[in-house]
Amino acid sequence: MRTIVAALVIPVALAFARPVRAEVIDRVLAVVAGNLITLSDVTAARDLGFVHPPPDADPVGAVLSALIDRDLVLAEVDRYAPPEPSAPAVDRGVAEVRARFASADAFDAALARSGLDAQRLRGFVRQNLRIQAYEEQRFTVAPPTDEELARYFREHAARFSRGGAPAAYERVKDEVAAAVAADRRRTMVDEWTAGLRRRADIIDLYLPGAASAPR
Repeated sequence: MRTIVAALVIPVALAFARPVRAEVIDRVLAVVAGNLITLSDVTAARDLGFVHPPPDADPVGAVLSALIDRDLVLAEVDRYAPPEPSAPAVDRGVAEVRARFASADAFDAALARSGLDAQRLRGFVRQNLRIQAYEEQRFTVAPPTDEELARYFREHAARFSRGGAPAAYERVKDEVAAAVAADRRRTMVDEWTAGLRRRADIIDLYLPGAASAPR
């Protein structure tokens, strides 16, 4: 059962693939099957662009919820051990994170705020790739029909625009098919994750306003 209690400040090592080093003081926001999720983890996930909270949501609460789901999914991934991502795939993932920042200094500052280093960032990217591979393997999606693709395109035409101008359907048909598949897989994954939450031992320690929002 999910239990909500006052947030604690205790000595912990950060949850992002923690190396052996001196412990730091951090705020624990949740415990998922014995694994800690801290305020620094939330800050890292948001600052590095791994989680994008909705603009009208409590940013800490929204990112924390996503990290709780991620921990639950990783536990399933570890049980079934999908193929390891290649080193070049991890390199590309890290490069994508770096590209979200205007400069190397801005990127380094984001890492510093969360206590992360290059090795631990690679570990986080690697885990994300393992999750992606597992979900694509487990949740197969039937190819949409031409009618379904055309309807999706009409309903989401702005999503496939080019330079602000409407795109011709035939030119973006492959993109539409990929978007339909991704949306359907996301619905399946969300339903599955909700089931994991119902069965999991989760202690949610976060109270809105009790923890500082990521900068």
